[in-house]
Amino acid sequence: VHNPTIMMIKQEVAQGRPVILPAAGRLLRNRFFRQPGPLYHMLVVRGWTKDDKIITNDPGTKRGAEYLYNPEVLMNAVHDWNGGDVYNGKKVMIVVEN
Repeated sequence: VHNPTIMMIKQEVAQGRPVILPAAGRLLRNRFFRQPGPLYHMLVVRGWTKDDKIITNDPGTKRGAEYLYNPEVLMNAVHDWNGGDVYNGKKVMIVVEN
């Protein structure tokens, strides 16, 4: 899905469909990444908290289960690979359907 929004991600997850987000890993600012962090990264969105933080399963760290991201940080980092020019990649999400 091109140009996803937080609302679109929430709607898919609420329908029971996992969402995978490709990201410019360094823009995620995950304190548990080996710094400066991965150039490119993918994570699974699994829900959100009452205060709107996004709950993810982030395979980039052993502390990635139920890792919380601020929506603004997460959406700023969402970028496709773009031939290695990640920072200029399009904003996309992958929705898994049965």
